[in-house]
Amino acid sequence: MKYSLSLGLLFLALLTAGFSTARTTAAASTKKLMAGTDSSTEKVRQALERFYRAYAGWIAASYNEHPEKPALPLDKATRRKVEKAAAETDGDPLLRAQDFNKRSLPTIRVEHVEGEWYAIAYLATYENRCVVIPVRALLRNGQLVITDVTLPSLTAE
Repeated sequence: MKYSLSLGLLFLALLTAGFSTARTTAAASTKKLMAGTDSSTEKVRQALERFYRAYAGWIAASYNEHPEKPALPLDKATRRKVEKAAAETDGDPLLRAQDFNKRSLPTIRVEHVEGEWYAIAYLATYENRCVVIPVRALLRNGQLVITDVTLPSLTAE
């Protein structure tokens, strides 16, 4: 009886130690992956976040404020696409809105999705909903270039 109880406790201790080691190894692997994130990806993410904060701030500025419009870092094809969508919808495809509330500025977040794709998200305080804008972007000669903006579906959901 003592032998089987001791053997059972030993087995339980080894099993627990194994799970603990597995969790530690998994956590270390996750940290290594996060630390090994491509620095160019992080630079693009930061550049997108700076651009979107400046652009949304410009849109949100009141009439008595006169901030300078940030340069749009769009390639030619994306610029045409954005201009066409803006003319058709009377909205801004870069923000998926007609205007922007200053209270939404601190909620702007940019996350890397995959490859050159990023998701820009913010809380639209007018409608109390989260807006997510998928964009494809890269750094060309150290400058941010947005090479695609996914437009929202115009069909009713």
